[in-house]
Amino acid sequence: MKKYLLTLLIACISLSITGQEKNILVMPNVEKGASICSSFQIYDNKVAVNAIEEVYKENKYHVINSSKIIHDLSISGGCYQGNDHVRTKLLEQNELIYFTVVQVDYKNDYNGSYVEVTTDVIDAKVKKKLATIKSKSTPQFTSDKKEQIKSAFRKVIQPLMLEALRAQRSKTYIAPTSSLTLPIRTPPKKEKKEEQPKVETPVENTSPVIGATITPSDVDINIPKGGTNENAVAVIIGNKNYRNSDVPAVKYAIHDAEIMKQYLTQLYGYREGNIIYIEDATQADFNAIFGIKGNPKGKLYNYVKPEESDVFIYYSGHGAPNPESQEGYFVPVDTDPSLIQFNGYAVNTLYENLAAVPYRNLTVVIDACFSGSSDGGMLLKSISPVFIKTENKILQDENAFIFSASASEQVASWYEDKSHGLFTYFYLKGLQGAADKDQDGRVTVEEMSTYLNDNVTYMARRLNNRAQNPQINGTPSRYVK
Repeated sequence: MKKYLLTLLIACISLSITGQEKNILVMPNVEKGASICSSFQIYDNKVAVNAIEEVYKENKYHVINSSKIIHDLSISGGCYQGNDHVRTKLLEQNELIYFTVVQVDYKNDYNGSYVEVTTDVIDAKVKKKLATIKSKSTPQFTSDKKEQIKSAFRKVIQPLMLEALRAQRSKTYIAPTSSLTLPIRTPPKKEKKEEQPKVETPVENTSPVIGATITPSDVDINIPKGGTNENAVAVIIGNKNYRNSDVPAVKYAIHDAEIMKQYLTQLYGYREGNIIYIEDATQADFNAIFGIKGNPKGKLYNYVKPEESDVFIYYSGHGAPNPESQEGYFVPVDTDPSLIQFNGYAVNTLYENLAAVPYRNLTVVIDACFSGSSDGGMLLKSISPVFIKTENKILQDENAFIFSASASEQVASWYEDKSHGLFTYFYLKGLQGAADKDQDGRVTVEEMSTYLNDNVTYMARRLNNRAQNPQINGTPSRYVK
């Protein structure tokens, strides 16, 4: 019973789209003053709605048949009761959380015809827009408009729905003037209170709005499909928003974590209930998941089936050094970096505790550096980077693979054009197949290592004029993908 409740809690914390959030209804765009029922009868709208519904079904959504509801309303005379009545009948189905409105524009150029698809996801309760995006198909000489619409929507469905889910949970909506990308958000208006005398209080970091607009990159929308791995267990942590005012936000950490989770479920076949997903993890979260020094039996340990579970660990966020001991630490969001040895989570503790986990295979991917610096600024003032040495038997285990973004004294860069950490972007790109040098459909540790070192090192130098050398531990001939 306890294990069931724990699994349920993890599922609630995760940003995965499950349960009620998998219910969706698709409507055509209704021009101002037009009838909803009449809009459903237009041929182009029928094609558009049907195409979008099919793509949702491909992605395991439960699609409510809006056309049938409209048909029944037409027969019963419900359409004559006005748009408010029709909209209520549509949205009362299956306790909808949100619904989708689609508009398709048909275009032509010298390469053939194509479609531009504008898709809005709207909160079903307050009728405010959660996410909106425009996509288009590749121009070609074809009369199959339905397939073109499906092609355009497939490119954006995953980032669109992740953004809509995040916005719905936080009750933030798109400003009316926002452009058709994954949007900059405006929080709900708060009631104005009478001004009180100003009292000086400790300042907390208010940087979470950094990077609120995420434009999907090529690794976000072309995720390979794989089989299933029933007993595999993962921990994914994205630490973006730090409470200490001296700690800058990690701009793309949560987006990194979200997309990494998509790769685990779609490429590697991890079950949702076996993924411990945390955004903005505290020290208590680290301790609960990985255990403490001398006691490794946290959540991860308890989730693993001995010798049957593959384990995957991903972290995107800050790392920091203890200059005195030259030990590296992960930086939880409630940490004071100047006291990192007391309220951080030691890299050595992680490796020691993972060594006690009875995994079948272990992969650790860390997009962080431990120099005390980042693209967003310094964590520790007036220190020089230190070389951190980590020794643990897990680094020599032939069934363990460790991928780190940089050497300990270097900075892990961001890739602004791709809306990811630089290392995470190329790791995902490698999984897509870019690292598959011999084109045999599989990626070895050696191939991934070569690909990361070639591309991360080059782009860090090109973008930021600095060195970033990924660190890889693992048997070269073993397979990453």
